[in-house]
Amino acid sequence: MVLTTSRDASIRLRQFVNELELAIPNAVKVNRGRSGLIDIASVALGIGANYIVMFTSFHGNPSSIVLYRIREDTLIRLPYVITLGGVKLLRDLLPSRPILSKPASMVIVTQPGVQLALILSEVFEVSLFYGNLDDYRNFESIMYIKPVRGECCEVSFIDGLTYAPRGPIIKVKRFKEVNAPGLVVKRLKA
Repeated sequence: MVLTTSRDASIRLRQFVNELELAIPNAVKVNRGRSGLIDIASVALGIGANYIVMFTSFHGNPSSIVLYRIREDTLIRLPYVITLGGVKLLRDLLPSRPILSKPASMVIVTQPGVQLALILSEVFEVSLFYGNLDDYRNFESIMYIKPVRGECCEVSFIDGLTYAPRGPIIKVKRFKEVNAPGLVVKRLKA
């Protein structure tokens, strides 16, 4: 899976993606710069990635997630609207941040009925479980998706050994599946 940003990403958005890359085992960050989405998809194909997760910003802060699937020679935008309500970076949470290496294993833990967890499980290519965090301590990284009243949910990354924060905390304001098939954005090859 490839993580990238919209063009002209703010420093905070780039830091957010950097922290996500260190929290998710199979994530590879690709700097967008002036590259088009097709260029990013070509890089993703070259490294064997099936998905592109693009983050956009509003007034410098991460504001939404756009998901793309790469199939053979086609880039497909998945029909989901994921709006973020706020982000706390790891550097905001821990003044003296420990140096973390990329985890070798990750699991998603949530409560039943959180639709976003199913989608993220597929895109991040990790197992999804329902239950208590204590049952999954053998994973280096735990993505915990907690339903929040009045919003969709809160996504946090937790170290499986120490239960300390391992990545940013993301408040998801809205998750909606658009009632349409995936939109073919471009054919990658002629």
